[in-house]
Amino acid sequence: MHMRPASPKHRAPRSGGTARQRGRHVSDYGDGFGRFAVLATLALLPGAGLVATGRRRLGALLLLVAGVGLAVLAAAALTGDVIQRALAVAVSRGRLLAIAAVIVVVGVVWCATILITAWRARPHRPTPFQAVVGLVLVGALCSTVALPSAKGAQLALVQRDLVGSLFDGSTHSAKGAANPNSRARNPWKGIPRVNLLLLGSDSGSDRTGVRTDSMMVVSIDTKTGNATLIGLPRNLQNVPFPESNPLHQLWPNGFDCGSECLLNAVWTQAVQHKDLFPGDPNPGLTTTRDAISEVTGLSIDNVVTIDIAGFRELVDAMGGVVVNVHQRLPIGGGKISASDPRPRPITGWIEPGRQRLFGERAMWFARSRSSTDDYDRMRRQRCLVGDLVNQVNPVRVLNRYAQLADVLKNNLTTDIQQDDLQAWVVLADRMKKARINSLPLTNKVINSANPDFEAIRSYVADALAPKRASSKSKSSKTTASTPAPTTPAPTTPAATTQKPGATDSKEAQNLSDVC
Repeated sequence: MHMRPASPKHRAPRSGGTARQRGRHVSDYGDGFGRFAVLATLALLPGAGLVATGRRRLGALLLLVAGVGLAVLAAAALTGDVIQRALAVAVSRGRLLAIAAVIVVVGVVWCATILITAWRARPHRPTPFQAVVGLVLVGALCSTVALPSAKGAQLALVQRDLVGSLFDGSTHSAKGAANPNSRARNPWKGIPRVNLLLLGSDSGSDRTGVRTDSMMVVSIDTKTGNATLIGLPRNLQNVPFPESNPLHQLWPNGFDCGSECLLNAVWTQAVQHKDLFPGDPNPGLTTTRDAISEVTGLSIDNVVTIDIAGFRELVDAMGGVVVNVHQRLPIGGGKISASDPRPRPITGWIEPGRQRLFGERAMWFARSRSSTDDYDRMRRQRCLVGDLVNQVNPVRVLNRYAQLADVLKNNLTTDIQQDDLQAWVVLADRMKKARINSLPLTNKVINSANPDFEAIRSYVADALAPKRASSKSKSSKTTASTPAPTTPAPTTPAATTQKPGATDSKEAQNLSDVC
């Protein structure tokens, strides 16, 4: 029987044909994975992945927005002072909130474009290994965007909270304090000098009330940014109170009751007579400010107070501080407390030399006096402040910023107002390359037990006006010089060790020469 050949449409397919021969919609396992990986990675450029996968309009729009944003940032970076602009943003709670919101939105949209691109470019039939690698790749790409975005938004919100906590207006400013105009191009116009009082307070369990063991006035020339640190001894006696302060009624001739009536006891004394300060939420701060203003002859515009207990955490949060140690200093020593005269044990030593100190050791570098005296301690405190200011590392600060902000919120108070922060940013910018001088009111300059306050005010005025000091020195050549105030011998056997060539003087000295 004759058999006709089968028609082409009924013929069995040949084995080993190509995918195109087997069917247009059939693909081998794993085809297209390389294209998927390239396009998903391309999505790191906002919108580029969408353009490549067919979403051209949406992708082009995102590319345009990203390009405009980068152009604006580049223009801001290339014109004007970038640091000053960044600081101006950092002290504005409204701008910080807006920045946090923008960062979150940008991060979410960016991650969404990566996910959409990956979905549209996915291989049709990936192998199990390719599926795992693809998920890891997409997760890594999203993390590359999401983690920095989350960190940036967190920093903005932490800074916003810090500004609101520190500058909340709860600490009242002094009457007649400097009032800069933050909205003006030159916010300090008409204000030649601003005086900032730095207080290191110790309100530990072994203390009665608050003791201001570190007192320093920072007087800043608002035009040049040059600053002078004026260190005040804690054991200064007979400090005067202005007539406007209620304690003037009790001590019209100065705070005089022997060795217990020292400058660092003024705060506690005012608190004990708080009934004389109706309506004043902080008579201790008010009276300390008033007394130091009378001693120096300067109007104190603002005050910054830091708790000594938090100082250790502050130094740790900043990554330590490098200092020059000029002599061996004990960690510990002295009396346990005013009510317990037993000696505090010495648990270690800070050896001489240039070194980085962290919390506990940095605190004892600033506080130790059992082997030296109050005046050497004052010098070390001024040096420590200067070193901390000069060694601020932006990268290190950013890495520890949440910790640093928490320390500042819990241990620092100030009466600087939020409305004045933009003006302080301008002043901080002027101080970047300015000179920092030091005027130590030590026992080599004054007699702390029987001080001549007129002479102290004259030393301060000369330090802030070098021309006045030089003219006085010229005139002294033709007239008899007034003998310097006599001072008692140090009460401790160990003499202070100065940096070679640096001595305490009635004239301001460059801080780097002293330290």
